[in-house]
Amino acid sequence: MPTKKGTEHGLRPNYKLWFETNGEYIFGPGACAILIAVLEEGTLTKGAERLGMSYRYAWGVIRKIEKKLGTRLIETYKGGKVGGGGARVTEQGLKFIKAYSELREAFEGVLRKTGSLNL
Repeated sequence: MPTKKGTEHGLRPNYKLWFETNGEYIFGPGACAILIAVLEEGTLTKGAERLGMSYRYAWGVIRKIEKKLGTRLIETYKGGKVGGGGARVTEQGLKFIKAYSELREAFEGVLRKTGSLNL
């Protein structure tokens, strides 16, 4: 039974992108979003809040990845007597953001060119 616009089933390609090693998930869209939020906000607390997640959850995601990779993605620092602590994304974290973002954009470019499938 045909659907609108001439497509038979309205099928569109889609994908889920993540990095893995030895078949085990390492890094995906959620982790990338956390790192970008920390980069932009300067703290894990504000970054997690902006994404609608708890600090504890966001910290757990990052720590789990760091443990699997054996490298730091975020460095935290404490403020003085008045506060002012924060976090910064490490060079390795920046590399993950860049690699993931570039690959995601490449996939999305293919999807834009492909459009709907007439199956």
